[in-house]
Amino acid sequence: MRTIKHIFISAALLTGFASCDLNEFPKDSISPDTFFHTESELELYTNQFYLMEPTAVNLYDEPSNLIVDGLSQSDVVVGLTRTVPSSGGGWSWSYLRYINYYLQNSHRCEDATARKRYDGVAYFWRAYFYFEKLKRFGEVPWYDQVLASDQDELLAKPRDSRDVIINHIIEDCDKAAENLPASSSIYKVSRYAALALKSRACLFEGTFRKYHAGHTFNKNNLPYEAILQECVNASLDIMNDKKYSIYSTGKNPYYSLFTSENAIAQEVILARCYGGNFAHAVDAYALMPSKGMAGYTKALVFSYLMQDGSRFTDREGWATMPFTEETKERDPRLAQTVLTQNAQYVDGTEGTFNFANTVTGYPMLKYISGPNYINASTIDVPIYRMAEVYLNYAEAKAELGTLTQDDLDHSVNLIRDRVGMPHLNKSAANADPDPFLTSELYGYKNVDNGPNKGVILEIRRERRIELVMESFRWDDVIRWKEGQTLVEQFKGMYFPGPGVYDLDRDGKIDVCLYDGKKPDSGKDIQYLKIGSDVMLENGSSGNIVVNPHLSKEWDENRDYLYPIPSNERS
Repeated sequence: MRTIKHIFISAALLTGFASCDLNEFPKDSISPDTFFHTESELELYTNQFYLMEPTAVNLYDEPSNLIVDGLSQSDVVVGLTRTVPSSGGGWSWSYLRYINYYLQNSHRCEDATARKRYDGVAYFWRAYFYFEKLKRFGEVPWYDQVLASDQDELLAKPRDSRDVIINHIIEDCDKAAENLPASSSIYKVSRYAALALKSRACLFEGTFRKYHAGHTFNKNNLPYEAILQECVNASLDIMNDKKYSIYSTGKNPYYSLFTSENAIAQEVILARCYGGNFAHAVDAYALMPSKGMAGYTKALVFSYLMQDGSRFTDREGWATMPFTEETKERDPRLAQTVLTQNAQYVDGTEGTFNFANTVTGYPMLKYISGPNYINASTIDVPIYRMAEVYLNYAEAKAELGTLTQDDLDHSVNLIRDRVGMPHLNKSAANADPDPFLTSELYGYKNVDNGPNKGVILEIRRERRIELVMESFRWDDVIRWKEGQTLVEQFKGMYFPGPGVYDLDRDGKIDVCLYDGKKPDSGKDIQYLKIGSDVMLENGSSGNIVVNPHLSKEWDENRDYLYPIPSNERS
């Protein structure tokens, strides 16, 4: 609460910097001569950078084939069109100006210790800023100074290469890690947050180069090995210090991690703070029809292994199992992510099936505290956590060809230990790559076909399951060159045909599907007319299909990056 309050105060006080002429300061505002002299002034100024953090809303608006809602305007839902905007579209540089302005003036503070710390904050957020730009636009101009309105040459400079941008990101992350304290509030960036950002950025760029080699966005085959090794090194720095570990306390530790009022510092490296008057509406998206009826897709649910570590998609009849059967004896994270049977929310209420709240039939549970928190949730939102660092480390080493079983035991298998899942065995995975994970409908087409293919697929499975709804899926699809997965038909729960269904196995009918005239199957039942209230892929049977008439396209030579607004180009 205190952190967020200070951030908003600093943003309000510094609004003048955004609205003034590039060469002058408003007479009634702060100026370099009167500011940047004390630690409190450095903190106040840098607090505004935290407004770049993702918010709780981002949990739902990420383009993905794993979660869909009826209100989303993401590219995946509206058909993957690429309309070139005249302005906006992510092409905003205000925060970069604020950051560079700070770095240009922080020397005015004579407190060297304070200056070092808050310079570290600025370097972190400049790396963060440019990483977001790199992901969205690829090559962009690099600026490390404040521009004046008469600097025509700099203002019109060409875009710098991916090499230049990623090397500057790495350099800024290293400076941040050197300057920032190892111990800090979970809501403030620290040395470990800088290393986590470096790990994430280098995994993205390294695998982007590897899987786009020779194609539109990497025609020159930029080398990837050194960048992936930077990811390994940054991840290992965090792992070796042993400050963070996987939170495993309680009956449902995975669910608890994402419904904790205060972010759990054992695992979470950096979180966005909520509390008091600063609340969000995550619960409303899952529990109120007017918020879009969000739901997970079949592509996610099929991915979970059985509790004994065997593959669900190897079971006879797996593709047409009813909900009550497909959710039995699976990886416990399934029942802590998707509302299944006997689920109880944090607020003590029982989870119930309501197709008015989900377009797929797979209701949300991750982040959901219960109906008592609709529009008033104050759970913190993790931004960097240890599980991601482990997954980054394992994937980078697998893609480099240097992964060992010991590496898996000190990364992926620690994540699996949280829910009692059997360990991932490198030799077994490589000897028998899962055909489901490379299938035509749900699989990956661009996986390294070398000796590590099987374990790379399993690490991708682990990311899909462990990191769902944490704003990773779009970036993963982009860097793996797997855009075709985004044109899949969204599918939901399977129904063999009209009839009544007890989805939570409590002996009471939850839903009645019917053709023609509505039957009288009892009270307190949700009635769904096939072809109207719910669409099934085979007409009167099959998986629920969402937006069946939506035409989705993916252009391999265009859609891995976003367009620069036309006004900016002219």
